[in-house]
Amino acid sequence: MLRRPRLFLRRSWWTVILLCLVLIGIWITIPETAEDIEDTSEIAPVHFVWLPLANLTSLSRCRNSEQGRNLITDELGYVCRHFDVKPNGCCNTNRQFTQRFTCTGCQDTGCCAVYEHCISCCLHPDKQPLLRSIRSRSIASVHTVISAVGDQFELCLAKCRTSSLSVKHENSYRDPQAKYCYGAEAPPDLLPAN
Repeated sequence: MLRRPRLFLRRSWWTVILLCLVLIGIWITIPETAEDIEDTSEIAPVHFVWLPLANLTSLSRCRNSEQGRNLITDELGYVCRHFDVKPNGCCNTNRQFTQRFTCTGCQDTGCCAVYEHCISCCLHPDKQPLLRSIRSRSIASVHTVISAVGDQFELCLAKCRTSSLSVKHENSYRDPQAKYCYGAEAPPDLLPAN
């Protein structure tokens, strides 16, 4: 009968030692002062590559938007249906409904009704001066999302997806019909219908 208490005591001591080691490990890894905490608010901008999209019509492998239920936009600016995407990720340009640099449903403000059309329109070579302006302003203001993108496809993905310009009062869209925006300026508020 004396064996069981000894076994219990041995296990308890090992548990206490293990717990102490874990607490010491946690204590060592926690920074002691605010200076020890790494500042991630300023991320150095990555090298940005402007792809010659006007002269580029095919790639061996494409990135695409992968987000929409029905449509996909590839990095060359083509919009196609999900089942028209080739195994390499590029839209099949021989399909009837595949369009390049389409701005269907987009307004002059740079806001579009469809996310994929926003990306495609944003990728149009005519929009490059606008994108350059947006990029330089974001780097100057240390906008981490925009300054961390590597090319205009990533820039258009980020602008169309995360534009705060299309929102007013943080809980409603300025224009519920055109909520995906790549432009530099906020779209005007819609006037209430009378």
